[in-house]
Amino acid sequence: MHFFLIPIATNLNDNHDTREKYFEIIIKRLENLTGQTLKKNIIFKTSYCVNDFKKDYNSYGGNAYGLANTLLQTAFLRPKIKSKKLKNLYFSGQLTVPGPGVPPAIVSGKLVSDLIISNEKTI
Repeated sequence: MHFFLIPIATNLNDNHDTREKYFEIIIKRLENLTGQTLKKNIIFKTSYCVNDFKKDYNSYGGNAYGLANTLLQTAFLRPKIKSKKLKNLYFSGQLTVPGPGVPPAIVSGKLVSDLIISNEKTI
């Protein structure tokens, strides 16, 4: 089983033709790079795109990461784990520091719990 992950803009016009267009681009690129004929050997193909993220996860704009994925929302510029506006409000998960993915989301939870414990000791 193989997956193609294709970064795209949020709120893309998500329809069958658009999905096929991107699939054709990526499969042709892969065939050119490998020198192999791949498309004719595909037994099963499915796609998961903007409309699916909106429907299944109520994701704003259909974004897999929830944020805009701009440089202003990466690395140390990601949303912080402690709210600047509300005292004792903390955030954890893939959308906060340290970043996307399961391991960083787990680390984010640990950072939040350590911060809460530390703050509770000072109250």
